[in-house]
Order: sequence, then C-alpha cells, then structure tokens
Amino acid sequence: MTREEETPMEKLATVLSLDICSSTDILEDLHRTDNVACWRTLLIQLKRFLREEGTQFPFELYNFTGDGWLILLDHDVDGAKLIPFLRRLCRTYGRLYREKIRPVLETQAELVGITMGMDRGRLIKIRMNDRDEYVGRPLNVACRLQGAIKDKDRHPANKLLMTKHLFNAIKDDARKWQFKEVKRTLRNIAGGRTVSCMKLECG
Repeated sequence: MTREEETPMEKLATVLSLDICSSTDILEDLHRTDNVACWRTLLIQLKRFLREEGTQFPFELYNFTGDGWLILLDHDVDGAKLIPFLRRLCRTYGRLYREKIRPVLETQAELVGITMGMDRGRLIKIRMNDRDEYVGRPLNVACRLQGAIKDKDRHPANKLLMTKHLFNAIKDDARKWQFKEVKRTLRNIAGGRTVSCMKLECG
C-alpha cells in the first residue's frame, strides 16, 4: 500500500519506542529523598527537546508511557536525518541526567541512557476521548524491540533495534552508520521464533 492509498481509518508510519533506563530505580531513590520534582523537571525538558525537534524533523509525539514515549514518524522516514536525531536525543538525556538527577541520587543507576525500538507499517486509527489512538503490529514490534535490546547485551543504554524491513528502506541514506545484524526472540511476535533485526549504538 502506498501513502496515497491510506484511508481515514489507517495511517502508515514509522514507530519509535523509547524507554529511559533504570527509571524505576531512579524514581525509588528520588522518592526516598523527596527529590521527585527533579525527575519531573527532566521529563519536561526532554519533552521540550522532542517538541522542538519535531518542528524540524516532522514527527508526532504520540504517547507518554511513564518512562518514555511512543513517537510516530513519516512512513518514508529520511534515514540521513533519523540517526542524527536519535544521537541528539541520547546526548540531551545524558546532559539532563547529569545536571538534574545525578547530583541528588544516593545510589547511582547502573544503566544511564535510553533504549529504542523501531518498525514501520500500517496502523489502525481509533477515535477515543476526542483524540486519535492507534493499534497495529508496528507499535507492538517497536515496543518489543526496545525491550529486547538488553537481551544478550550488558550495556544496552543508548542503543537501537530496528526491523530489517525498516533498515532496508533507509540503508542507502544511513550507510555511514555501523548497523549490526543481531537475532532476538520477541514475545508474541513471529510465533516466538527468533527474528533478525538491526542494531545501532547511538550514544
């Protein structure tokens, strides 16, 4: 299906799922020392960064998940712009963590950074509570990839897993970046069989 064949009930998109590493441990420490406001400040400033980036590299800041975001980019995302954006995201989070969080922690987090998963495809649009909601395989796969980064990797922070389907669509524009093919088993995806995907260090 081409973009011209989208229907009002469908959306073709590239999905980015991002998650902040060690957020549960960080929040527990901040609660214990009454410093939760620092986490709120970090999230607000990170969201501001994403909104500003979204004006230059169009995407929809779709949903906040509590310790990350789901972001919808153009289906035919520009690979030459995508990876620099992800690198800026990782650097921005790292700076905010060093400035806002690390100075007030009693116990430093073992993993500091962001994990990311990406896929692209057709989403089904549902109107709920006066806003557009989406369901579909690309959302599920992006989230599963994000969660699978830590499998077989002791240092998952600031790394990305994307489907080979998406990689093949952007590889000509992203050839300067050193992707590595890896295998992961994604829960409730591909019948539990191992799938090949592409990994990139973005930090």
